[in-house]
Amino acid sequence: RRDIVVAGRPWTLLFRPTSAFEPPSSRAIPVMLGLFGLLLAGAIALVARYQERAYDAKSALHEATEKSLLEKDLILQEMKHRIKNSITRVLAIARQTASQATDVKEFSASFSARLQAMAASQDMLTRSRWQKADLGDLLRIELGQVFGKDLPEGVLSGPQVLLDETTTQALGLTFHELATNALKYGEAGNSVGALKVDWNVKGRGRERTLTLNWREAGQKKLEAPAKTGFGTKLIDLNVTRELRGTIARDYRDDGLKVEIRIPLVE
Repeated sequence: RRDIVVAGRPWTLLFRPTSAFEPPSSRAIPVMLGLFGLLLAGAIALVARYQERAYDAKSALHEATEKSLLEKDLILQEMKHRIKNSITRVLAIARQTASQATDVKEFSASFSARLQAMAASQDMLTRSRWQKADLGDLLRIELGQVFGKDLPEGVLSGPQVLLDETTTQALGLTFHELATNALKYGEAGNSVGALKVDWNVKGRGRERTLTLNWREAGQKKLEAPAKTGFGTKLIDLNVTRELRGTIARDYRDDGLKVEIRIPLVE
């Protein structure tokens, strides 16, 4: 109770305690502490979750960086391997071409043509990002370099066959040598229409086999050469050793047939 005077008049104020001003009961304290604990635990869990996400992001970035460095190293090693193989092949071709050539002019012509055949295969693989090259396109490019870019209709026939890097390079040189021999010694030198190349694939999966038939029609019988030249040796090495295949030549009264069989790698 309190007595006061306002505007000359006495007033008495009575104060009574209410529940809002009462001290908390002993039961409310544990409840409040429990709620505070739950809020604190939730806050800690939220912070921990954000920290976990930050750690995961950091780990993912580190893993991606490590993977990128590993892929870069693998690419460099692969490039080193390819360059080394290409140089070895070029040197071998240069030595063998020089041993067969009678003068510098002949060596220059033969060696340049073989390098162009290799370059054509490399160019096809580069355009496909070193994945696969189409057999028909490879034949058109290699034969076009020897006979001219426009091949007559019906010279080539066969389904689409995708070749890996090794097969593309080996067959590219093989087709170049076969075309060069046909130009020099066969009827294809007079008419490219005398040449027919067809192919097919049999088997499935890892058991697939490519069979390619190279036919040169002619009015006269072609005789097997008495001496095996480097071009023939290069063909045989590419087919039998590089591609683990087989090659058979049949010299007929009406021309030449060459059959090549190679396993196709998935």
